[in-house]
Amino acid sequence: MRLYFLGLDGFAANIIFASENRGRWPLIEEVCQSGLYGMSECEPDYAFTGPSWMTIYTGQPAAVHGVTDLWGRPVNGSRTFQTVREPFIWDVLNRHGLTCGVVTMPVTYPARPIKGYMISGFPSPRLSVTGNVRVPSDFIVDHSQEIRKTTRLPGLGYSWHDVHPLEEDLELLKACELKKAAFVEELIQQQAVDVLFVQYSCLDRVGHELNNYARRGQGYDLAHILGMYDWFDSTLFPILLRIASDYLVITSDHGWQHGDGFGKHEPAGVFIARGEDIPQGLRTDCRNLDIAPTVLDILGLPPENVAGHSVLVRQSELDEVNQQLKGLGYI
Repeated sequence: MRLYFLGLDGFAANIIFASENRGRWPLIEEVCQSGLYGMSECEPDYAFTGPSWMTIYTGQPAAVHGVTDLWGRPVNGSRTFQTVREPFIWDVLNRHGLTCGVVTMPVTYPARPIKGYMISGFPSPRLSVTGNVRVPSDFIVDHSQEIRKTTRLPGLGYSWHDVHPLEEDLELLKACELKKAAFVEELIQQQAVDVLFVQYSCLDRVGHELNNYARRGQGYDLAHILGMYDWFDSTLFPILLRIASDYLVITSDHGWQHGDGFGKHEPAGVFIARGEDIPQGLRTDCRNLDIAPTVLDILGLPPENVAGHSVLVRQSELDEVNQQLKGLGYI
């Protein structure tokens, strides 16, 4: 049994579920209708990368896992990936004998030894890898990694945005994601694992890039956000779905909204789960706390002592309830 855990940073519920966008992204809608789907709410005070992804990894709120910094740095009392005391989902899976591949999941620097392999996600000052896998020395973890190599400009971000016009910058962002997707396909040929975790950031990065150009006086145009979703649905998503698995889980750390000339995070991300005995097209909203225990439940593993709970509904259970209701004359 194999499970594919696809992390999509900033995959926004208020965008993909908006009535005005219905029918615009057929593949996204098809995947939603092939399983459970809905909003995944993070803590409103921690609707950003470090705390929310750490909650997804542990099933615990920020008050418990202790990562409160945007980038998981040891500042203002925040814990880090190295100092979190709670077990991560891949640690739990390893204990149950399942191997894991963890590829560019955010704030996982430095990579930790696991049964399988790990490639750190952003922000990573250098390429950090554990396990018996080959990773090119020039592998780009995330588009922002290239941006941070350029000169920091107070109030404006980085000199990257003075060198690359917006349209060129967005094309480079797409190229980075495509390169990662190709690498992941090669990686799983090197070493098969029971559970594969991979994260892509283009749906979040596009908003941050628009903010960087807005600081330079260029208008913030929501059309660029929607255009990135168009490209994701037509070009990147089909490639990501080529990875074979028995179960697919897709989730995001937060959503995105636009206002006052800039964009910002908002709490409602997305959750999707499909596979054998999972109902199709059933709307099931959850919290990011619930992702880890739901993954364990999908794999038939006992729940951990976490704050979240599984939101999995099995088709066989629905059928049994329907049969009982039918026998009682209710349906």
